[in-house]
Amino acid sequence: MTSSLTYPQPDTINNSNLEELINAGTGLTLFIWQDTDDWPVEYVSDNVESVFGYSKTDFLNQHIQFKQLIHADDIERVHQEVELLKSGKTGFRLTHKDYRVRHKKGHYLWVSDTTVVRYDADNKVRLLLGYLINITERKQLELSLETERKRLSLLLDATRLGTWEWNPQQGTCEFNQRWANIFGYQLDELPATSEAWSSRLHPEDSERVWQAIQDHWDGKIGFYESEYRMLHRSGRWIYVLDRGRIIERDDQGKVTRYAGTITDVTEQKQAELDARRVAHAKNVFLANMSHEIRTPLHGILGLASVLENTDVTTYQRQLLTTIKNSGDYLLNTLNDLLDLTRAEEGQLRIKLGTHSISYILEHVRSLFIQRIKEKNLEFELLIVGELPKQTIMDHSRVIQIISNLISNAIKFTEQGQIRLRAEWLPENQRQGELQIQISDSGTGIRDTRRIWQLFEQEDDGLTKSQNGTGLGLAIVRNLVQLLSGTIQVDSQLGEGSCFTVCLPMAVHQGSSLSEEEIADLPLPELPRMRILVVDDNRINQMIVHEMLKKLGQRVESAHSGQQAIEKLKNEPFDVVFMDLHMPGQDGIQTTHEIRKLAITQPFIVALTANAFAETRQQAMKSGMNDYITKPFVKEDLAMVLNRTDVVNQRNSHGI
Repeated sequence: MTSSLTYPQPDTINNSNLEELINAGTGLTLFIWQDTDDWPVEYVSDNVESVFGYSKTDFLNQHIQFKQLIHADDIERVHQEVELLKSGKTGFRLTHKDYRVRHKKGHYLWVSDTTVVRYDADNKVRLLLGYLINITERKQLELSLETERKRLSLLLDATRLGTWEWNPQQGTCEFNQRWANIFGYQLDELPATSEAWSSRLHPEDSERVWQAIQDHWDGKIGFYESEYRMLHRSGRWIYVLDRGRIIERDDQGKVTRYAGTITDVTEQKQAELDARRVAHAKNVFLANMSHEIRTPLHGILGLASVLENTDVTTYQRQLLTTIKNSGDYLLNTLNDLLDLTRAEEGQLRIKLGTHSISYILEHVRSLFIQRIKEKNLEFELLIVGELPKQTIMDHSRVIQIISNLISNAIKFTEQGQIRLRAEWLPENQRQGELQIQISDSGTGIRDTRRIWQLFEQEDDGLTKSQNGTGLGLAIVRNLVQLLSGTIQVDSQLGEGSCFTVCLPMAVHQGSSLSEEEIADLPLPELPRMRILVVDDNRINQMIVHEMLKKLGQRVESAHSGQQAIEKLKNEPFDVVFMDLHMPGQDGIQTTHEIRKLAITQPFIVALTANAFAETRQQAMKSGMNDYITKPFVKEDLAMVLNRTDVVNQRNSHGI
């Protein structure tokens, strides 16, 4: 029984041997307290001042009551623990939960307190004996770690992250509860092996995931990261993003701990997949729309081009010019729409070449001079300083930018003038910027931020004064960004607008002709060739047939792929113009069949209203030699035939 224990008297405790033992470590201090309200100190070891700042005399003369030093948040708990000890339910000895004691300087120390009781002859508690150990440093570290653990737990909870550890040598895994919950399990239901984890991987993702793990293992990548599908308890597949890294190796360099996090990204992935499906559907729609619009447009512009080469009156020629201008406007609008779609998907590409800035400016002027005259406007082309003879640029994109800005200026200017100003801003002999300014005396712009938005126009509704799609300025901004340039607008209502574009370019150092100068050269004399035009559309057949005849060629036609194959079996042709979209057997299938024939193979040129690069690649892979997009003019056919002759000459010489 605890009452039978005998404890030393206070005077016998204060012997030199005990003092030496206690003072051997200043972190341990011996106390004897009276069992009264404030726990006055009856004895304390000599090292008390070095630990708590108060002298031994402060305690023994009861200038300081021990209970008053205990932190307010801890005093009630410590009191209850003492009462529990005195009740005898814990035996004669109790180690308190850590609590705080105020130092003389005002700060608090954490202590570990082990207390025992001494009973009197009547088995009543007389004294409380204990030793206190200063654990402040350890406790602060412990609290810091606990704070970090809580912070990490909150972070993992907020970010919905599951955690895992893997020992590749033993094939064992450890997961937290959230990891298990992601897959519909409780933690104790999951086998803690890498084999069990691997068995739930989607078969199509497994090899890729293990390769990513191996790449990190081999040091090829600094971290492991993989997105894959994993089997949920319900039987469905969920997408997860898995990240981790090696955190421990043994003495032989073998990996012993791999750790990481996992998060459920099914919702985001599903949204991405849905967006891709929508984008694909949009691309299919645009491809079909492009084809359906370009095919009749080819008929309109093609027939107008054919008629221009016949004997027509001045009035009839003006009507043909109007038809061609209207068709060109429709074609430009269609191209803008397709370019915006490509820009949204990051598929706009730059095609660099050597070009003359002066030629481009004159070309753009010629495109709009008729429309400007029709509105009785003045037009000024101002070149400031000297322009480089040739620069390296994507001339079609530059023309597109300038043309859309001029078209916009014409649209919103009823009187006055439009000015196209160009200046070269050199950085050095090889680099510089082409600064283009298009200014007008039109209506001006109320909100200069809104105009860059797709399909936005300042004047909306049934009462709007100007026609248009709202595509022009949106595509201009995308194209300028594509070319690493800048664009800004200054405008005042009723006074007009000024768009300033700066495009970085490299100066071409050679002396060869630019592509515009080459294009301006007279068409080469073409050899007379036998040409087969394959198209199920009678109008398209007639247009190509007439254009080729004007180029001095011998032309025959076929209305289907099967008929084309039969003609090629019976007589040789030098060139085949092949429409891609035909019922029954399309142009690509027909080309495959032609390439299998034991004949002198012709040069096959794809004809299509599809302006997408994927269609071009598909055509070239099928065995075709060249590609031309509807609508086209006679000069386009001549350039293709010229390339055909070059190829034929090279082949005949074994080049």
